[in-house]
Amino acid sequence: MRLRIDGCDVSLDPSAGSTFGDVLAEAGRRVASGGRVVSRIVADGREVSTRFEREMADRPAGELDTVDVTTTTPDVLFREALEGAIDLSHALHRDAETILSSLRAGDIATAGPRYASCIESLGTFFQLAGSIFNAIGTGVFPLAVRSGSATELPTPPSATAGILQRLLRAQKESDWNSVADILEGEILPNIKGWSAFFEALKEIGAK
Repeated sequence: MRLRIDGCDVSLDPSAGSTFGDVLAEAGRRVASGGRVVSRIVADGREVSTRFEREMADRPAGELDTVDVTTTTPDVLFREALEGAIDLSHALHRDAETILSSLRAGDIATAGPRYASCIESLGTFFQLAGSIFNAIGTGVFPLAVRSGSATELPTPPSATAGILQRLLRAQKESDWNSVADILEGEILPNIKGWSAFFEALKEIGAK
């Protein structure tokens, strides 16, 4: 297997392991040693998402021809993640309001297809939100302002996972009134809270 980092071929350490996951772990260590972070992975022409990466982790590295790793700096990645999260939060808020309007009107046929897409996007958004928050806590994304200084870091919304679970449970039971109640009373405020959190982080700015 050929490994390239930012377009440059990198020799693999045979003792590091022989699976795709091992190769990515080694690439990550090399990238981190230079003060950078991985921003994109392409395996044999296919972009590797976080989910796809987990699914491919145990695949023998010899089954792949070329893996291209693109890197960036933590602050650039942070800004890109924030912009993406803010844009997605606004889009989700609009979609959830539209779905809620249809559900309140008893128009399940119209709400259904949009709801299915919204649920998938909600899962992606909450995962992204959690990743950004965890990266701040572990120092992967350094902020210009730290807790205890003149400007305190904002607090993110809580109970995100529980809200989504309740929403999915109500959907499974075809309890659309409860779905509407959860959208209105919990999902919309939670999305709005995350959006405000990301906007505040953007205002603070990364180093």
